[in-house]
Amino acid sequence: MNLVKEVTVETAIGEGFKLVDVRTPTEFEEFHIPGAENVPLLGDEERAKVSEVYYTKGEREARFLALKLAGPRLYRIVEEVRRLKKKHRQVAVYCWRGGMRSLAVCTICNLAGLDVSRLKGGYRAFRRFALRRMEELLEGKEVVVIYGPTGTGKTRMIQALSQMGYPAINLEALAGHRGSVFGGIGLKQPSQKMFDSLLWLELERLKASTYIVVEGESRKVGRLFIPDALWKRMERGRNILITAPLNVRVELSLREYLSADASPDIYLEALGRVRKLLGEHRFTYIKNLIAGKRYEEAVKELILGYYDPLYRNSTPPVEFSFKVTSPEEGVEKLRELLDSLYGEGGACAGRTGKVLAGAEGQGEVQAVPEGVHIGGR
Repeated sequence: MNLVKEVTVETAIGEGFKLVDVRTPTEFEEFHIPGAENVPLLGDEERAKVSEVYYTKGEREARFLALKLAGPRLYRIVEEVRRLKKKHRQVAVYCWRGGMRSLAVCTICNLAGLDVSRLKGGYRAFRRFALRRMEELLEGKEVVVIYGPTGTGKTRMIQALSQMGYPAINLEALAGHRGSVFGGIGLKQPSQKMFDSLLWLELERLKASTYIVVEGESRKVGRLFIPDALWKRMERGRNILITAPLNVRVELSLREYLSADASPDIYLEALGRVRKLLGEHRFTYIKNLIAGKRYEEAVKELILGYYDPLYRNSTPPVEFSFKVTSPEEGVEKLRELLDSLYGEGGACAGRTGKVLAGAEGQGEVQAVPEGVHIGGR
């Protein structure tokens, strides 16, 4: 008699199963299904020992060692699953490919009287599903791409539009990178698999919309790549160009990148990556400005001597353009344009709220109902 029921990814996602990831904490940290909870069968060091035995002594000995190592914590694992069962009607357990780890946890849970399922194919099946599903979700959906030179506040505008109920996706937030040579300072990027999963979740959240709004990025954001499904549609998107006076761009850049307790060495390290592009004279000049903490002058030089020439050579033809003096003005102009193109209130009307200027210019939202929450650690 088979004690373990299997459920497909499509069923688990569609019916709102609570997902339990029984891989190690490190595996979970690297990538997992959004919203899943980590209940590891083995720790990182234990799994390494089991793998070593598997390759040196064979599968049988590896299984015995895994049982010996996992045995003392089985009660705790069942208790964790039991806790989740009290909150969620349906629970599905998964590992990397629907192998022995998920089978073991499901078996012991079912023997203990907990009705749990096993995710067929494990995380690998979910990844195939997510990539395929992104294609489906983007089919027939128009992509509005916001371009603009460095410092115009595009990311802030995207975030504000999203908070106000418009179908906007902050790609830089998902990627943990601001998309420039200094873009990784103070941030941590997820793995490519995790980035793809978070993007899939955002697209699911916006599946009812006829369009989405994103910021114009290069194909690569830090060390991550925008998936083909979205990138191809961005290349065919409706492009908007936003510009702002130089003093506004310098101020916003300082607010975005400068940390009060950061050492100049952090910025100097990043500057070294574009040394050849700047030329030795300009590089040395900006290096000395940063070393002397004359950041406003350094940012101005970088914008004029590096970012603006780069941007002029990479911006595609645009359909609409306007100049703003603040991100707040940019949001209002974008709202007017989007409402005229797609209908007042955006495709996600019902989540609208008043945007208030925050201390860091990111904006705060009032009267925004609870939306989809991205899972994670």
